[in-house]
Amino acid sequence: MADMQTVIGVETRVSGEIRGGEDLVVKGRVDGKIQLTHALTVDKGAIVQADVDVKNLVVSGTLVGNIVASESVRLHASARVVGDLASPRVMMESGAAYRGRVDMGDIEAARAAVASRAVARPAASSLATARERPAPPRMGAPPRTVVVATKAAPRFVAPTVGERPAAVSAAPSAPPAFPRVAGAVGGMAPAWAKKKVRRR
Repeated sequence: MADMQTVIGVETRVSGEIRGGEDLVVKGRVDGKIQLTHALTVDKGAIVQADVDVKNLVVSGTLVGNIVASESVRLHASARVVGDLASPRVMMESGAAYRGRVDMGDIEAARAAVASRAVARPAASSLATARERPAPPRMGAPPRTVVVATKAAPRFVAPTVGERPAAVSAAPSAPPAFPRVAGAVGGMAPAWAKKKVRRR
């Protein structure tokens, strides 16, 4: 480590690009880009969301971004890292979580690749992105259901024998009458109508 170091406190949040020639210890949060000629230490509980280009990297907290370390990378057991990593020496303790690609070959090529990706997608402020994003469409009020009161369906009244068909009533007050059978007395059917006729 260098003789001098800068500490970003627990309650401090930095957004933007950090460049320096001394060690940096992050205990709070950093968003953007970090480029150092010395070591970067991400303490436990700290969050760094940035592309990192340093000499040595020690992570005990959370780091999201592409990493280029010219000498070494050490991930402690509490480290949570997401992003591509390029360094000649990578040490990972049991319990550390890492997701990404590891390149232990040409560091300069990895550094150039990270720089080209940063130029291809320039960082935009979240406020500007929110202004450019179109507003969601408004939802109209749900259609109202209209209930139309209608009269009851007309019922058919069967005509009696020898009478004309009765007029159709929209709202009958009594149940429909059944047709009368010839020879019926008092509305009763004759005896022959009750018996089945057998034909030979």
